[in-house]
Amino acid sequence: MRGSSMTDIGAYNEKLVLQMIREAPEGIGQAEVVRRSNLSRQAVSLITRRLLAEGLVETAGRQVSGRGKPTTLLRVVADSRLAIGVHLDPAYVSVVVCDLLARPLAGTRLPAPSADPAQDIRQIGEAIDQLAARIDAVRPPQQPGQGRNGRRLLLGVGIAAPAALDSTTGVVIDPPWIPGWRNVAVVDALQAATGLPCLLDKDTNAVLTGEIWTEHLPSDETVLYIYVGHGVGSAVSGGRQVHRGGTTQAGEIGHLPIGRADCRCTCGRHGCLSLYTDALPLMERAREAGVHLPADTPVPHAMEAIGKSAGAGHPGACSVIREHGAALGEALQILVGIHDPDRIIVGGPTWMHLREHGMPPIREALAEWRQQGRAEPDSSRLGNEAGAVGAASLFLDQELAPETPTAAAGQPVGRPVAAV
Repeated sequence: MRGSSMTDIGAYNEKLVLQMIREAPEGIGQAEVVRRSNLSRQAVSLITRRLLAEGLVETAGRQVSGRGKPTTLLRVVADSRLAIGVHLDPAYVSVVVCDLLARPLAGTRLPAPSADPAQDIRQIGEAIDQLAARIDAVRPPQQPGQGRNGRRLLLGVGIAAPAALDSTTGVVIDPPWIPGWRNVAVVDALQAATGLPCLLDKDTNAVLTGEIWTEHLPSDETVLYIYVGHGVGSAVSGGRQVHRGGTTQAGEIGHLPIGRADCRCTCGRHGCLSLYTDALPLMERAREAGVHLPADTPVPHAMEAIGKSAGAGHPGACSVIREHGAALGEALQILVGIHDPDRIIVGGPTWMHLREHGMPPIREALAEWRQQGRAEPDSSRLGNEAGAVGAASLFLDQELAPETPTAAAGQPVGRPVAAV
């Protein structure tokens, strides 16, 4: 796999065994790993010895169940390897360092992407250095077999950005609301700044990957994720694999017509979803409804103010958010017919401020779908840093998930740097 910095963990069987252990944070015995993985007892034994020697796995006591010899439990050493997530949001740049369970160990926020991408990337590189020093994390040794000497090792960097982008070449092409970033080779630039392998993917794909990685969603589920930020997007996964489309542009739903004729979009059609769900129109409707929002209020602060006003019972704020949720519900009525999901998750940078009053109309719109025994539509639990945690999860998924294709078309591809 291109971008791999873990040549010793490259084999499918080793990744499969590591996944079995990672998904049992309280510990799991070798016999249970054999049962779940369908590998031979000898293969699992050899692999676990290797993982123990690499410091990726440790023993976690013994378990007695019935007669016979107690079972030695194994669990992942979550902070033995770390991944960095960078989220390029129109309002800010978020950087986090996550462990193998995609739990943030350290993080920071930088100013919004500017008209000088080179300077932005230098600042991101400096932030990564500072975070690594704070948690005593080091880059992989330059020569295979040198070992990590008990130190936390940085695997690489996942970058999440709005479309349009080219995940194969690592180029941000034309992201909305980030006018200074046009045709920026962010993967090559950030790799040069950090000395770490990097990969790039769309923010919607990143957040869904984060949900899969952190929530251990069942492999047989089709999951539909709705991303709410400056704009609205979607992502779909099946068998824990995110569907990216041929050019990583799947899930662009801003111009999805939801059947309304009251507003005409700049694209020429009526009733495009973005007219009712993008942040700027929402802010304007909130002002018209009596919510105090100065003209220069940044989007994150505006969303927080609208949410707080609704929480305090402001009728205009409540109505605006309910209308936002109703529009999302109308879009979801269309999308569930296309994707037939088992689970729906709504999240993104601004959703946490809207979910209390925005989720009920979504559930109302999906009443028929909910009666089919599906999981209740739910809000993401990843919070404000969903994009950055998702970006880190992208790299963890490439490095460690046995299902990840190797350099498949449309998949994010990193650049090799050093072996662990």
